[in-house]
This record gives sequence, structure tokens and C-alpha cells, in this order.
Amino acid sequence: MTVFRAYDHRRDAAAFRALNQRTFRDSVPPGEPVDEAEFRKHHAWLLEHFAPQDPARSTVFVAEVDGQYAGHIWIGTQTDFFTRRVDPWIFDISVLPEFRRKGIARGLHDHALKHLRATRQATVGLQVMAHNDVAAKFYAKLGYKARASSLVRKV
Repeated sequence: MTVFRAYDHRRDAAAFRALNQRTFRDSVPPGEPVDEAEFRKHHAWLLEHFAPQDPARSTVFVAEVDGQYAGHIWIGTQTDFFTRRVDPWIFDISVLPEFRRKGIARGLHDHALKHLRATRQATVGLQVMAHNDVAAKFYAKLGYKARASSLVRKV
């Protein structure tokens, strides 16, 4: 049985950190050089700066399957580039591999949307890496539409 609940830092911190770091690492585009020490340092900074344990800065919901941590959704805020409005932003939806394709990511997303509606939010954004076709298709099914595209080239 899947249960969606609020994040409990004492109970969830280790599982959250490990899964978030794995997802963050997997988001690096293929072939992109990564210094592992710098990567770990930057990930630690992200956790400190965006503070999943601080309800004033983040909201995290956890999915449990039969009492086992299965995944999470982490929501913070981001300032809109055009309007300067501060909007909710999904930093991470992550599900452990053994729990994927069971509706958990969709359940986490639906749970988060209920929370955002209850707090009178009108929109929510997220970013998906260009090489992550599976996630892009999933988000499109949830109703997300591309708003911008980030491009890069060698000089």
C-alpha cells in the first residue's frame, strides 16, 4: 500500500539525500565532464541552500510503500525570469528504481498539486534535462508545456 506523507527530516534525511543525489547525478548530460568532489560539494550546497527540512523554504512529500521509503517530491520556489513573480517550482520528483512504473511519481505529483491548490497557487514549474526523454514524456502527460529551451555550444 502506498502512502503519501509530509517529509520528516529525522526519519527521511538519509534516504532523501541519497535519492536526490542519485537523481541529480543522473541529470548530468551524457559526455559532460564532472569532477565528483565538486559535484558532491555542489549537491551539499543545494541541500543547505534550498533546505528540504525547512518548511519556510521547501515542501517535501514522501511516498512509502508498505512502510519503505519509495520516493519524494521536493517543491521550492523560483523567480520567474519575465515577470519576477516567485512561483512554486518542483526541484525533484524521484522514485527508487524498484518502485518505478507503479504510479508513485504520478501520486506524488497529484498530492503536491492538491497542496499547491490549497495554498492558492496558480502555477507550478519544473525543469527537465533535454536528454531525459522518459521524464519529458511523463511531464507532458501531466500537462506541462515547454516554455523555454536552454542551449549550449562549444566555442
